[in-house]
Amino acid sequence: MRITNRTQRGIFFWCILGLFSLIWYFVDRIYPLIIEREVLLGLPQVNSNIFFLPIFSTIFIQIIIWAIRNKLWNGIFYAIDYYGRIRKIRKHLLRANFDIRNEFDTTIVKLPKIIIQFDNKKRNTGNIYIQNSIKFDKKLEDMRIDSALDGYVCERQYLSQDRNWYIYSFYNTDSMKQLEIKSQKELVDWSNKTSNDYTLRLDERATVPLHHMGLVGQTGSGKSYFIQTLIEQILSKKVKHELFIIDPKRTDVYQMSKYTFGNEQTADKTNAIDLIKQFHKRMNKRQDEMQNYLKSNRNKTFKDAGLPALILLIDEFGALRESWKTLSKKERDEVDSILSDVAFMGRQLGCILWVATQQMNAQTMPTAIREQLVLKIALGDSDEQTYRTLFSSGVDISPVRFSAGQGIFSFPGLASADKPRLISTPYCSFLDSST
Repeated sequence: MRITNRTQRGIFFWCILGLFSLIWYFVDRIYPLIIEREVLLGLPQVNSNIFFLPIFSTIFIQIIIWAIRNKLWNGIFYAIDYYGRIRKIRKHLLRANFDIRNEFDTTIVKLPKIIIQFDNKKRNTGNIYIQNSIKFDKKLEDMRIDSALDGYVCERQYLSQDRNWYIYSFYNTDSMKQLEIKSQKELVDWSNKTSNDYTLRLDERATVPLHHMGLVGQTGSGKSYFIQTLIEQILSKKVKHELFIIDPKRTDVYQMSKYTFGNEQTADKTNAIDLIKQFHKRMNKRQDEMQNYLKSNRNKTFKDAGLPALILLIDEFGALRESWKTLSKKERDEVDSILSDVAFMGRQLGCILWVATQQMNAQTMPTAIREQLVLKIALGDSDEQTYRTLFSSGVDISPVRFSAGQGIFSFPGLASADKPRLISTPYCSFLDSST
């Protein structure tokens, strides 16, 4: 039977405790009877209470060690939960032979050090740190830790900068349940908890700055609801950002835009090119406006200047681009050049490009545009080619079935393109009855 060195120390502690308890019992109950019967021996009187000192000292030391190890200062329930999770992970590692054998005693093994850090008091997300070693490096890299995390799922694993720890980022499965938002006010309040005038809240865990976005989702993936959710957030900002929306199929996004912004900022496939050119002119005008500011404020952006964002949203981009095949090559190249210009130069100027489509490949999305889409989101289930085109050729997708409004995303600092993170966008039920 193999036991860990921590278990060995526990056995030693209980042995010490048991030994002093037996000594106390002997001195308190049996020794006085011996003294009474053996008067001639002149045995001294012994106060049995002195043996409480090592007993209580041993217990006190163990409590202190347990409290520090399990972070009792965060609360007793936190400490108990922490202890249980660490214990379960250690069990799984022991069964998987993640141990260092003692050279002289193969029954005593040493497990790598494990630390859990939660990101907040709700314990919805956090990281597990497992100490790295030459022996376990490859094993830790390939290990799936989910089975040892009751109620949590590991979504990302990577090495610390000093290479001494493997870090496993996890989230509470309850936090991925889709939130229902029943009113516009509720949406605004929810958004404002983590976002400001230049950021957007995507779900319960992710808030990102305004940036170029690529959004992919098949019919029924919740893509249209998500777009409308972002529009509602934009409209609620104190800074009056401007939206220009193209929806070639005249679906819900088109109707919402036409009702909210009017014809000058809304287009279908017939006047989409005109709106794109109009947006490009606005971008050039913004560039002229910011020249003096950028001369005296290097490496700054439109946010530092307090300017509103100009956002060009193109829904069903694949269908729109397909309709351009009837145009001459010169006209198609001109439109692609304009969109590439917006994608390449617009970020600093606050001219943001949002592109949504059902599928993504080299034909539906020019590489020059796709590479500038920093925020990448795929809602619902998509085909492998779409994932590889949107994110990266080596993207690692968890074998999870996504319902409407759920999917994956990547954004610098939150999730890499080769290992995107799960997203669960809110379901805004009030949009069902919006007109």
